[in-house]
Order: sequence, then structure tokens, then C-alpha cells
Amino acid sequence: MERERNFWSISRRSFLQTSALIAGICTFNNGTRLLAGSESDFAAEYVLRLPDGRLQCQLCPNMCIPAEGENGTCRARGIRNGQLTSLVYGLPCVIAVDPVEKMPLFHYHVHGPALAISTAGCNLVCQYCQNWQFSQKSPAETANFAMSPSDIVMRAIDMQLRTIGFFYTEPTIYIEYMKDVARLAKKNNIKTVMVTAGYINAAPLKDLFELIDIFVVGYKGFTEEFYADAIAGKLDPVKKALLAIKESGRHLEVVSLLIPGKNDDMEVFKAGAEWFVKNLGPDVPWHFSRFVPEFMLKNLPPTPNGVLETARKLALKAGVRYAYTGNNPGQEGNHTYCPDCSKKVIERLGFKVLRSFLSAGKCPDCGCQIPGVWLDDLPNGNI
Repeated sequence: MERERNFWSISRRSFLQTSALIAGICTFNNGTRLLAGSESDFAAEYVLRLPDGRLQCQLCPNMCIPAEGENGTCRARGIRNGQLTSLVYGLPCVIAVDPVEKMPLFHYHVHGPALAISTAGCNLVCQYCQNWQFSQKSPAETANFAMSPSDIVMRAIDMQLRTIGFFYTEPTIYIEYMKDVARLAKKNNIKTVMVTAGYINAAPLKDLFELIDIFVVGYKGFTEEFYADAIAGKLDPVKKALLAIKESGRHLEVVSLLIPGKNDDMEVFKAGAEWFVKNLGPDVPWHFSRFVPEFMLKNLPPTPNGVLETARKLALKAGVRYAYTGNNPGQEGNHTYCPDCSKKVIERLGFKVLRSFLSAGKCPDCGCQIPGVWLDDLPNGNI
């Protein structure tokens, strides 16, 4: 690729000879360049020069104006030698092979798991972040793999993975890298998934619609107060991003992590559910995920299953046709049901599809078309 002309890469042979998969995270031996405390110097997009000469990042609602040598809020973009620079281009700190259901993605079936990548940094500070060891660090503080976009796509092809997921940390902050990976993926018939908090400005988001196939967006809370207190962000830009993705026609699923005492007030939740149905429609899948104590909120208990199920039932009552509970295996809300006749049409255990009864995406009992992208070669009938 032209944009990679002056960027390092590793050979296919070296990559394949030295890669290994441990606990779902790809770690590499000496044959692959592991760069600790490293930054890239890739020129960033979405920048405005102000009248006083300073540079303002236009990527997300934070609209940072770093000084020379400083980073933005995300720690992944900063001013170096008088230009706004992506400090993480080609430097993923996490590479994993994950089932797409983990993202969570239930209504877009793909062949096999996804190659998931992420870099250091995030443009939000969620008090409960499950991946804070990466998201709340700069690339200078993480161990990073030297992998150009072509290296990532090559790895997916060699592992016979037909999906690449931008996952674990916020993909918005490495948008230049993501776009180049997605562009190459599309040329090789590989689907891409962006798992995002939706904290992104309109112009860069619009640029992603021609490249990204699937969006999984975190609708993290239902009030501006929650976003300000628990996330250091704003809710309104997220709602605008959700609306834009919905209007783009790209596949969309939404996830909300429910945290005891933070965003689990069911009266407040009802208003959030009403907004969801009115603006996103009844057929966008909505996942309610169980909180596990982490980062700044280790003092809180995990989310009770009853809270997740209550949220699911309230969402269904509000008009959401496909509401799920997650991170709590063995519960009713893990499965897909026909909204017309209530037949269980997809059965899951954790992140695994046990069986699907769909035929051409339709309920076998009443013929209701279940919205999504479905495969006909999933386990059917008996487990």
C-alpha cells in the first residue's frame, strides 16, 4: 500500500514461524518485532490548524489541542515535530482470536472466529473498564507488536479467519490504522467489526461507513450525568453516532453494561429504552452485559442476573424485539427467540452457538423473518 511505503513490516515466513496462541492472545517469539515503549510517527488525519497556529484534533468530541510533545486525552495521538501524529499506527498491543459472540454480535453470523486487534489508548475514562491495562496507557507504556495493515490481513488469511474485529480498546483512536486494515480486508473478502463507544465526530464516522461492515456500539448509560461521572464523556455524541450508523444501513448491535448503583435504575432505564425504540427501531439487537468488578470500581459487586433479566424484559416491553443478557451463561436471555411465536430459534452457551433452527433466516414454526445475516451451515437440531 502507498501509505505503508515508508513503514516497517515483517515477513510472512517470519510471522508464521514465530506466532503462537496462548489463552486467546497471540504472543510472539523473537522472530516478530516486539516493541516495548514505542511510538509510531504516522501523520494523523482529522486535524484543524487554529488561527493562532495550534493544531486541534477533530476526531472525537474531546477536540484536544495538545502542545508540542504532548498527547491528547486518548494518549494515542499527539503533536510531534509540529504535526498531529498517530502514535499507535501499526502498533497493536493486543492480538486475539475470539468468537464474534464475545463482541457481542448475535445477528451476523460469520464462518468461525475473528482476529481481534487493539492498540493502547482510549478517548474515554470508564471507571469500570475491563481492559484498562491497555486503554488507560499510552503506546510508550505497553508492549506492542510491529504489524502493518498488510501483516494483519495476511495473518487473518493464513489462519483462515474471515473476520477482523477492532476490539478490546476504542478503535476510534487508531482510525488511520483501522481504515487501512479494513480497506485491505475488503479487497480480500474479509468482514470487519468495529466495537466502539461511539464517541466520534460525524465526519470521521461517515468515512468509516464505506469500510466497516458491522458496528457494535456501547450505549453505556442513559443520562448525561452518568457519562460525566463514570466515563468522562457526553451522551449526546453517542446518540448521534448511533443514529448515523443506523441511517447508514450498516449492521448495528448495541450493548449496555449494567453496573450496580451506577446505571441500573430501572426508571431511568425505561427512558433509555424508549429512546432506543423510537430512534433505532425495534429490530436492532440490544445486549445487557454483566459487570465484573474492575479498575476503579473493584469495590462494587457483580451485576445480579435478576437485574439483567429485568432490563431485558423492560426492553422487550418497550418494543425491542431482540434483547439479550450476556456475560452470564445459562440464562434465558442468552438465546434468540422468534418475536412472533416465541420459539427459541438460536440456542447458545456462553459465546458458542449450540444449535440454530433458522431456515433462510426464518422461524421454522411461523415463518417470521429474523433480521440479520445468517449462515445455513450452523449446528442444527441436536447439539
